[in-house]
Amino acid sequence: MRTTNLLLATGVIVAVVCAAATTTPGWKSSDDGPKIDELAEWALAEMKQGLRLISVLRCEEQDQGGPGIIYRIMLDAVNSTGGMGHFTTYVYEEAATKVRTLLYFGIAR
Repeated sequence: MRTTNLLLATGVIVAVVCAAATTTPGWKSSDDGPKIDELAEWALAEMKQGLRLISVLRCEEQDQGGPGIIYRIMLDAVNSTGGMGHFTTYVYEEAATKVRTLLYFGIAR
């Protein structure tokens, strides 16, 4: 029984350490307020659903090694009827040209 409990505990610890190590590889917090607000508003406009930015809750970025940066932005937005929602968007911005691509936009979990 002790061996089973020890193996179970070891398995849980390994799983937690692996999950923590692989959750967000390469992501770092982004502090550039006005630029992030602009990216969030741009993403909302690209969705063409009439959503308006309330606030950016958090932003992280992942450098793609030269060609550009992916921004993961968590935000609150409101629709035309006053309904509010929490959303996550991924925006890729090419470093040289500043061309943006909306990679993902969805309801935050």
